Amino acid sequence: MEKVVLKVKDSIEKMPPLSPVVHKIIRVANDVTSSAQNLTDVIQLDPVLTAKVIRMVNSAYFGLPQEIKSLKHAVVMLGINTIKNVALSSALMGQIALKKQGELDGESFWKHSLGVGVASKLIARKLGVDEKFTEEYFIAGLIHDIGKVLINNFFPDEMNEIVKLSAEKKGAINDLEKMKLGLSHEDIGVAIGKKWNFENNLLYAVGRHHDPVVKGESAIFCMIVCIADTFAKVMKIGFSGNSVIEPVPDEIWGILNINEEDVFDALSTLNNEIDKAKMFLE
Repeated sequence: MEKVVLKVKDSIEKMPPLSPVVHKIIRVANDVTSSAQNLTDVIQLDPVLTAKVIRMVNSAYFGLPQEIKSLKHAVVMLGINTIKNVALSSALMGQIALKKQGELDGESFWKHSLGVGVASKLIARKLGVDEKFTEEYFIAGLIHDIGKVLINNFFPDEMNEIVKLSAEKKGAINDLEKMKLGLSHEDIGVAIGKKWNFENNLLYAVGRHHDPVVKGESAIFCMIVCIADTFAKVMKIGFSGNSVIEPVPDEIWGILNINEEDVFDALSTLNNEIDKAKMFLE
């Protein structure tokens, strides 16, 4: 088992780093003294990313009343934090590709991931999160299963076994992964996130969505993604290899002051919003 764990860690090391421009975008966006022009200047260092951001901003996902032709106009219209997250999600999707080599179907996997991203955003909105921060919840949900991509791509035989065992209800997905690999997709997701310098909010989302922490500044991210992930499975939004639906811990409902009826109400437009968000995968 130790050899397998070392092989997993070596696979993480072999993953390509994020573009230096992405790290600059995050740094500038998180600096309270930054202006729209500061963020524009950094994104424009990458012409391909600039074009993607403008295309995304003009999509049905944002539903703006007029076409945005310049990056600076986009930042002014949607805000620094939203544009940061659009740029980050675009860069991340460019780095992650699920190889088709077994039980996990790429289209279905990303539909689930997209569904969890959109559901996380809708739940955050239902909880009264400031609109300029809701895109961060979308990204948190979108990449929550990033660790499974590495398992699928580097350990296809083990992934196939894990998916089959889950379908036979042989145990929780994390337990099955640890049995086969010594590490879960959450463990692997955190390792990838640290390699790519994720902020704590995203680390919590990828690393604790099955067993959320309930205290600390970033805890709300893993709690919301936990709920979104569970409801995406219940509603059969795509498939991420996990056939066992684990209930949301009672403690989370109490802390967030929300119930199942509230969540179903928040997700009433989920399928329509997923259609709008598909451009994040293009």
